[in-house]
Amino acid sequence: MTNKPKSNWNPNEYYKDQNVAESYDGKRFTSLAGRLFNWIEKRLVRRAFSSLPKGALLGDIPTGTGRLAEVLLEDGFQVVGLDISGDMLAVAARRLSRFGTMFRTEVCDARELKEKGYMFEGVLCARVLMHFPLDEQIVFLRNAAAAARHRIVFTQGIDTPYHRLRRSLKRMLRHQVPAGYPLTPEDLATLITKAGLREVKRTYVLPIVSEAMVIECVAASPGA
Repeated sequence: MTNKPKSNWNPNEYYKDQNVAESYDGKRFTSLAGRLFNWIEKRLVRRAFSSLPKGALLGDIPTGTGRLAEVLLEDGFQVVGLDISGDMLAVAARRLSRFGTMFRTEVCDARELKEKGYMFEGVLCARVLMHFPLDEQIVFLRNAAAAARHRIVFTQGIDTPYHRLRRSLKRMLRHQVPAGYPLTPEDLATLITKAGLREVKRTYVLPIVSEAMVIECVAASPGA
C-alpha cells in the first residue's frame, strides 16, 4: 500500500493529527532501509554541528517527533524544538523527557521566527523543505537562516534525470515518494542564494540509493 500523499495533501495540516504523530517514526524508520537511513542521517547531523561549542542553543525547525533533536541533545547541546503541530511536539517531549530543561518545545510557524525574535547558535531544518514549491522553500529557509548566528543545516532531495527515473519506478511499485518537491542543482543554488546563505558542505545520505542530501550552510557575506 502506498504512503504517497493525495494531490490535495496539505503538509501544513497533515501533521496536526495525533495518530499521524504517534505513527510517524514507525512508518518510516523500522524497515531495514529505514533504519540504515536513520542511522546515516543522524551521523551526518551530529557531524554538521560538531564545530559548535557544547551547551550552545540550537533550533530544530520543525522538530517533529524529536528524532534528530535527540542526537544533538546527546552531544550536549540545548535544543528548542519548534513545530506547527502540537501533536508532534507532544511525542517529542515524551521521547526526550530524560533531557529535562535541555530540551523544550514551542508551537511556531517557521515564517514567524523573525517577528518572534528567535535566535540560535545553529538551526536544523530536516525533512520539511521537500514538501513545498521552491518559492515557499525560500521563505521558510530565509526565516530559519535569520534565526541562526553561525550555522544552518537542512535536508533536501536532488532532482536529476536519474532520480526522476527512480521516482517513476517507485510510483509504479507503489512505494512512498520521498520528496514532493526535490530540486534540480540549479534550483538548489537559487534556494541557498535567496535564503542569504553560502554552502559549506553537501553530503548524500545514501548515494545512488537515495536522493536525500544534508547541506551545511553559513550566512553569505554582505554583498555576496
